[in-house]
Amino acid sequence: MDEQLLSQEEINLLLETLGKEEKKGVRTDKDVQPFDLSALEHIYAGRLPSLELVFERWTSGLKRGLVSVIAGVPTIIKESVSSVRFSELISKLSFPSVVGYFNLHPFKGHFMIILDPKLIYMVVSNVFGGSVKPYKIEGKEFTKVEMRIIERMLRVMYAELEEAWRTIMNVQLVPIGIETNPAILVFARPREKYIVLRLTVSLEGGDGYISLAIPQEGIKPYKEMLKGILERSPEDYEKLLKVILGVPLQISVKLGYAKITLEELYNLKVGDTIILDKPTREPVEVYVEGIKKFLGVLGHSKNKKAFKIIQDVQE
Repeated sequence: MDEQLLSQEEINLLLETLGKEEKKGVRTDKDVQPFDLSALEHIYAGRLPSLELVFERWTSGLKRGLVSVIAGVPTIIKESVSSVRFSELISKLSFPSVVGYFNLHPFKGHFMIILDPKLIYMVVSNVFGGSVKPYKIEGKEFTKVEMRIIERMLRVMYAELEEAWRTIMNVQLVPIGIETNPAILVFARPREKYIVLRLTVSLEGGDGYISLAIPQEGIKPYKEMLKGILERSPEDYEKLLKVILGVPLQISVKLGYAKITLEELYNLKVGDTIILDKPTREPVEVYVEGIKKFLGVLGHSKNKKAFKIIQDVQE
């Protein structure tokens, strides 16, 4: 005797359910998102020791060089090194921003130094004796006075960058122009990759940033050379050590502090005396590149002011 396991009604219901499951599992073209393999690319500076050396040398040089523009010694810290497309890099810049672009022979392509507008306003205020405070980016062009200060800053940065590269090879930096509206920059393809070094600059409690953008294709022919520092001869190490030991450092001596009122400041005149907080016999603090390293006493040598180191300071 044949027994029907499922009724016709149950069979029809099962077929309908299977049809719905099949439709649910089908993905349309709209569901498919293109995957860009170039998005996986990332530059690790540690894999290019020579490039890392250039970054470190440039950062150190900026601390020294910018003193000719800024009243005081800025703190400059390497924040990151990344690889981004030209279009992505430019799209993240506000208006106005400062983009100084240049060639660096023998490399190909356009290099860039990008200055945060907040940093520009901080420096301008510092130069004219104002306080460093948060600034609202208003989307207007820089003034002629601000542009002159920007040009001075870029000249220092160009000179220090050229000097940093010469640690490993001879280069020639040729400035091309300065653009304050990043949206109109078209000297590179949108998908062209750039190696971007980002530095944080602190000045009197305010922060801004400087970015150095290097065309990845431009340095590609020299990639092995930039990797090769680990395989150099002892003579090369001696030459490199000589260059490193010859890096000039800024030393400053802190005499002390004093607090005065605004009225007292207003009434100051030639011949007035400001009394500092340190006793005359107390050692003064000696700073190297903004870091306290020694204690010393003041004096004179060969008709010039001098200080004598009496103690090392470990911080």
